[in-house]
Amino acid sequence: MELDEQGGLVIVAPRHWTKAYINATLAQNLPRVERFLITARKRQLQPLLYTDGELHLYLGKRYPLVINRGSGLKSSVVFSGDNFRVENGEHDPERIRAALQNWYLEQARKVFSARLQEIANRADWVDDRSIQMKLRRMKRTWGNCSSKGVIKLNTHLIKAPLPVLDAVIAHELCHLQEMNHSRAFYVLLEQLNPNWRQDRTRLRSEGNLYLL
Repeated sequence: MELDEQGGLVIVAPRHWTKAYINATLAQNLPRVERFLITARKRQLQPLLYTDGELHLYLGKRYPLVINRGSGLKSSVVFSGDNFRVENGEHDPERIRAALQNWYLEQARKVFSARLQEIANRADWVDDRSIQMKLRRMKRTWGNCSSKGVIKLNTHLIKAPLPVLDAVIAHELCHLQEMNHSRAFYVLLEQLNPNWRQDRTRLRSEGNLYLL
């Protein structure tokens, strides 16, 4: 197993192996494949430099930074749909980083609230309960649900595709009913997100990219 330049999995196999055999072998060794992807992608990662043209994630897609030298000292970020436009007076990477993090936080508040409400409407056990949501930039967890019913989500998830974000939210909503990972919990999760296994695999393999 190898990685390409974009972090995609490359399988080097004998010519007589069929695609069906390769896919079946990968499926049988999925935990090992996941561990390889996580470890290899961590080694491959380069720190972000916050320079003109550098690609940054938003909802699962990469967009370039377009840095314009402004007149003020404060940096600002505008997302055009095709790129991040950053006004920065001194072309200071640290200020650009801070401005982009603030922009991510603003978007996370809007997007996470909307997705939480949308998914909660499909969870019968939530009823008319008011759900408190908190956002945190975390390195070791994507979300959690307290015994008081407060759902905390990792701000870095704003960089993930919507299905991955939705999967984390669905997981925490199930904890409103079942605080552990019992069989009853997974019954609820299957109802709310039948694709949770695929979403979990994707989060485990790509999550290190969101944390940059």
